Amino acid sequence: MTVKIGEPYYAGDLVVFFIDENEAVVTDYDCRYELRATDSTCECCTFRFRSRSNPNFACRHIEAVRRMQARMNEG
Repeated sequence: MTVKIGEPYYAGDLVVFFIDENEAVVTDYDCRYELRATDSTCECCTFRFRSRSNPNFACRHIEAVRRMQARMNEG
């Protein structure tokens, strides 16, 4: 599957919408929250707090971006 910039894709219960090759807008499927995320950082509170004690922590938004980037690299 080829992932295109500007197209929304489901990643579990999240929707990932890449705005460029490195950054995406990630939202819950019902559009309650919209966050900017990359494969290493996210605006969500969970990431901001948990990454202080664990620098390798990846929230579900980062994981969704990583899954979609992997799909981009397959094609």
